[in-house]
Amino acid sequence: MDATDRALLNAIQNNFPIAVHPYWILSEAVGITEDEAFKRIQNLRREGIIRRLGGVFDSRRLGYYSTLCAGKVPEDKIPVLAKLLDEISGVTHNYIRDHDYNVWFTLIARSHAVAERILHTIREETGVSEIFTLPASRVFKINVNFDFETSIDDLEPDDGQNPLGEYASPSQKHETPPYELTNDEISLIRVIQGNLPDSPTPFIELAESLEWPTDKVISVASHLLEMKILRRFGAVLRHQKAGFVANAMGVWQVDEDQTEKVGKIMARFKEVSHCYQRPTLEDWPYNLFTMIHGRSADDCEDIMKRIAQATGVKTYSMLFSVAELKKSSMQYFLEESI
Repeated sequence: MDATDRALLNAIQNNFPIAVHPYWILSEAVGITEDEAFKRIQNLRREGIIRRLGGVFDSRRLGYYSTLCAGKVPEDKIPVLAKLLDEISGVTHNYIRDHDYNVWFTLIARSHAVAERILHTIREETGVSEIFTLPASRVFKINVNFDFETSIDDLEPDDGQNPLGEYASPSQKHETPPYELTNDEISLIRVIQGNLPDSPTPFIELAESLEWPTDKVISVASHLLEMKILRRFGAVLRHQKAGFVANAMGVWQVDEDQTEKVGKIMARFKEVSHCYQRPTLEDWPYNLFTMIHGRSADDCEDIMKRIAQATGVKTYSMLFSVAELKKSSMQYFLEESI
C-alpha cells in the first residue's frame, strides 16, 4: 500500500459516501481521479485487505439480542463445537484464546429467549456444560477503525476528546429502544449488509435490484445512518492483512463504582476498538473488556500497561487468540429460525 491507498482506507472505514458517484467524492478528498479511486479500492478488496464494503448495524436498534459467550472446552470437544457454531448464522465470531476459558464466540439472535435456546442446544449437542453468556451491561466504545497515517500512540486520557473513535455514556447505548423499521428499511438492510456491488455507481445498481429510484436508496440509507441504526457505512478490514497483525482481549477487574470512569478512559485509547462492561463469573473476576489492536504482541502488551497506568487498574489479564475459527458479518432478517 502507498500513501494514497492508506488515505483511502482512512476515509472509507467510517464514511464511504452514500451518493450516486461515491468514488468521485473520494477522489476529490485524496487528490486523484474518480477512476483511480475506484480501481484502488477494488484492488484493496481483491487483495483481501477490505473484507467487506457495506453497512455495519447496531443489533439492539434492529431489535436483536447479542452476547459474548465463554467456554471451558476440552480439547477433543473443540472440533465438535466449532462445526456446530459454524452452522449457526447468529454466531459471527469464534476464537480459541490462551486461557482456561479457551473458546470465545459472539451470538446474535432475534431475542434473549432465542439466544438462550441456542445456547442450551449447543451445550446439549456438545456435552460441554461450562459455556457461559456474558452480555454487555454497558457499552463504552464500538469502533473498529485502524489509523494508517499516524504512529501507534495513546491519546491524553483526561482531555475529554476522542477524535479517532466513538464512545458513549453507559446508559446511552442500552436504553435506546429498538427502532420501528418500515418494510422498505428492512428491504434495504438486507442488501446493504452485504458487499456493495463492484461498480463505480453501486447505489444505482442497488436501486435497480430493488426496483427503486436511486434517490430513494440514498435517502433511506442516509436516514438509517442518521437514526443510528447504521453504526457506520464503510469498509470492514482484515486487520492482519492491513498490518495490524496482533490483537488481544484485555480484561480488567474494576470496582463497580469506578467502572464508568475507567471505561470512559479506556475508550479514549485509539488502539481500543471495543470497550464493554460484562458480568463476572465465580472464577472470572474481570468485568471490563477491551479489544486491543497493534502491530505486534509487544505493542498490545505496551498498550495494556499504558491503560493500566492511566486508569490505576492493577488487576488485569490479556488473552491472545490462538486460532480464529469463524469471522463473519451478521445477516439480519435473513437468518433461519432455530
